[in-house]
Amino acid sequence: MLRQIKDRIEKGNRFLITTHIDLDGDAVGSCFSLYWALVSYKKEAFVYLKDRIPYKYRFLPGPKDPRYLINTLPGERFDTVFVLDCGDFHRVGQGYENLKNNGFIVSIDHHSTNSGFGDINLVDEDASSTAEIVYDLFRYLGIDISYEMAINIYTAILTDTGSFRYENTTSKAFTICGHLTRIGVRPSFIATMVYESHPKERFILLGKVLNTLETHKDGKIAMAHITRDMCNDSDALEEFTDGFVEYIKEIDGIDIAILIRQTEDKRYKLSMRSKGDVDVASICRIFGGGGHKKAAGCHINGDIGTVKSMVLEAIKG
Repeated sequence: MLRQIKDRIEKGNRFLITTHIDLDGDAVGSCFSLYWALVSYKKEAFVYLKDRIPYKYRFLPGPKDPRYLINTLPGERFDTVFVLDCGDFHRVGQGYENLKNNGFIVSIDHHSTNSGFGDINLVDEDASSTAEIVYDLFRYLGIDISYEMAINIYTAILTDTGSFRYENTTSKAFTICGHLTRIGVRPSFIATMVYESHPKERFILLGKVLNTLETHKDGKIAMAHITRDMCNDSDALEEFTDGFVEYIKEIDGIDIAILIRQTEDKRYKLSMRSKGDVDVASICRIFGGGGHKKAAGCHINGDIGTVKSMVLEAIKG
């Protein structure tokens, strides 16, 4: 597969790079690092992001020319479309169907639930992150990793391993990050930008969310929720909720942490984390979602009471 991808890059001229909606550090970092790699090949590369980049990742170096960072799918054809960190094609967002007609699809991903939608599927569920796979691709291609590529890859690995706390943290992840620091990446700077530069409205909202905390199944399941009214009352954007589920996960004695966030009337997004042996990806797949065994998500329609009952019943089953 690496050979095939190399052939696509060497023979092509115009490329599109995209990822899933609800952007995280791995999605942004993987896309931007691949962009800089293609630029080093003297190729024309566009990054298509359906959603706005979250505030904590806006320090990452992406395309300097705004023409190459787009949020509307262009009509023209590309030699290859790279879809990164995306377990299913529809996760690219509205209009994803058009990409099939826009070019040859290469999926690079580390989700165990990847549906194999690409013409080439480079999937390694044992990788710490998609950025780790992208790093391996760069090494195979013989690319000299620039600072712009390095800081994006480091940030992606850092965030997808939960600051090297999750079970997907491997010796290889540390080895890669060690190499990136020798290129010039400063871990303290990235930690400050990602974890210590939040707007105060985030903490006002967090207080409201923690007041909704409840436990079930003899304290093994902890759950909290966010409504749009709570966000409005706190003057908080939806992106400010990123990472809230991790606070719930920190409760001693629980096996599953669940954060339920309202996205529309009668529609909620669930973020689930597992501390025990429960495979939360299998639970989220019941509702059309997916992810990893220890971290997954999905959407459920209904009022908040119905959504809670549905997910608790799915866990019980």
